[in-house]
Amino acid sequence: MQKTLFQRILQSLIKRFMAKKKVKAFGTLRSIFWPVHRSELKKVLSMLLLLFLICVSYSVLRNLKDAVILTAKHSGAEVIPFIKVWGIFPAAVGATWLYTRLNRYFNKSAVFYITISSFLAYFLVFAFVLYPNSEKLHLHTLGNWLSTVLPEGFQGLIALIRNWIFTSFYIVSELWATLLLAVIYWGFVNDVTCVGEAKRTYGILNIGSNIAPILGGSLALIFSKPFAFSFLPTKENPWSQTIYQLILLIVALGIACMGIYAWINRYVLTDKERNEPCLIKQEIKEQLSIRESVKYILCSRYLVPLAIIVLGYNISINLTDVLWKSQLATLFSDPNVMLEHMNKITVGIGILATCGALFFSVLITRLGWTFTAVITPMIMTLTAVGFFTFMFCADSLAAFSAAVFGLAPFAMAVYCGSLQNCLSKACKYSVFDASKEVAFLPLNSESKLKGKAAIDGLGSSLGKSGSSLVYQVFIILMGSVALSAPFVAGILFLILVAWIPSAFYLGKQFKQMTAVDEPINMQGLPEL
Repeated sequence: MQKTLFQRILQSLIKRFMAKKKVKAFGTLRSIFWPVHRSELKKVLSMLLLLFLICVSYSVLRNLKDAVILTAKHSGAEVIPFIKVWGIFPAAVGATWLYTRLNRYFNKSAVFYITISSFLAYFLVFAFVLYPNSEKLHLHTLGNWLSTVLPEGFQGLIALIRNWIFTSFYIVSELWATLLLAVIYWGFVNDVTCVGEAKRTYGILNIGSNIAPILGGSLALIFSKPFAFSFLPTKENPWSQTIYQLILLIVALGIACMGIYAWINRYVLTDKERNEPCLIKQEIKEQLSIRESVKYILCSRYLVPLAIIVLGYNISINLTDVLWKSQLATLFSDPNVMLEHMNKITVGIGILATCGALFFSVLITRLGWTFTAVITPMIMTLTAVGFFTFMFCADSLAAFSAAVFGLAPFAMAVYCGSLQNCLSKACKYSVFDASKEVAFLPLNSESKLKGKAAIDGLGSSLGKSGSSLVYQVFIILMGSVALSAPFVAGILFLILVAWIPSAFYLGKQFKQMTAVDEPINMQGLPEL
């Protein structure tokens, strides 16, 4: 008995000594903000810069594609749900298939260069060939005929077909994030990063991706001003000039990405990292169908509220996004003014998301998981109340809005929607995603693996595509996004009502599962 006691005390002291030794590898502040060894510095900084440039490019493309499609002739926010279902989804499937085929015949470096070069070539063709001739190439005859045959609610689908050039630009811009960022970049990083290094550096990379919208939005604001370059084809049309300048900016950023990627492979990576990829031995998530996902989630009272939380965000952001963009297109008829407004929102998202990511650990350790998880739905609820109040009560609030804000109720609705878009997306990139991942930690390996696969798959499939399909039904039945607004508001608040209690319920379970059941004596050793 004495020997067992001595061994346990000795083992405990050794563990505490080793833990302190590991902690002393970095200072207190450095272990939080920059846990990078000197030997890893070149690699981490180059990976961070590559990710930063890819995210900056997407920040520019994201707002530009919205402005292009929203201000096109015979188009509006009605077209967005149709593009997401009938354009982006099949395009993503096709791009993934093409990517797997390329990997069979080329090495990963060649696939990277081929992919990004294809994107840049398309953007150049769009800016200097397709866009200047869009009126000639668009299917106006077919669109006019479909308008006479189909009901008014199909105007979004008709706009998708009629303005096929702008539709293709919207889809390809979305694929930049889906294929280049999510698949190729993170696949490359996972291939050349060991587990211990990943635990310390991936947080830094995520913060870098949150900072990117600040520069992306700022650059777009600068380059959207008409410089009237003599070598560009059209100096008279400010919007055309903006498109040319922003596309050239994207091309320059893309070329810089290829240069950094080549430099990493040649001068940064070791021979082992080049010749033995996949240093992170990741568990392959089991792919579950929607039916299997629902069945697995329903078997766990812990996963049900977590699924509601993930679905709640994905559905809410998609429902409000389309309605807000519809109001935005009405208020800002000039595409340059609309783009300027959206770029300012992007800068705000970047600043708030970066601050939220930096203080996430403080929030969750000091105020708890529940408080952190409830921040996002509470912000969405408060801003949604303002958005729909000014939208539905415009007549009665006209005098109040003019006296207090100096704006019409319609403009106030747009700015409340802009505030909601900014705050909700900043929360998504900082506290929502992180708190969702933390919620999986108390589960065992099987539940963590299958539960994450089920919830992520369900959130992606039903949250994004499902909400777009619901929007299509409302638009087809009601005739427009504006007429669908009362039904959208009703669904949104029902989702928020389910989301907030689910976060509290899951927080109680999380607290119970992570509570320390083993009593600790005054010396910090387990009681015997």
